[in-house]
Amino acid sequence: MLTDTQNFIVYLMFLSGLLFLGLNFIAHSMVFPGGKGSKRMGYMLIVAVILALVVTQQYRLLVALEFSASLARQIILGGFAVPVFLLSLVYYRIQRFRSEKKQD
Repeated sequence: MLTDTQNFIVYLMFLSGLLFLGLNFIAHSMVFPGGKGSKRMGYMLIVAVILALVVTQQYRLLVALEFSASLARQIILGGFAVPVFLLSLVYYRIQRFRSEKKQD
């Protein structure tokens, strides 16, 4: 049986995976918005709201693991969310540039 701390860590890993997938989807939707009448922007907003809930839950778990509030914020934002989002944006911009270059 796992202890409470181990359960928190497993749950944090699961939430980090959800955050990673959601941030990649948002970055992809920003670079490739879809055609007129596409529902992708609406889905992107729904995913953004869900990710806000995920980040809030991660913050609560880190505080429950006795991290300070400022350190928990730095870990979530500076250590994961912002770098993953920016790297995803750069990746999809490069992918878009290469696909446009192939078409020319």
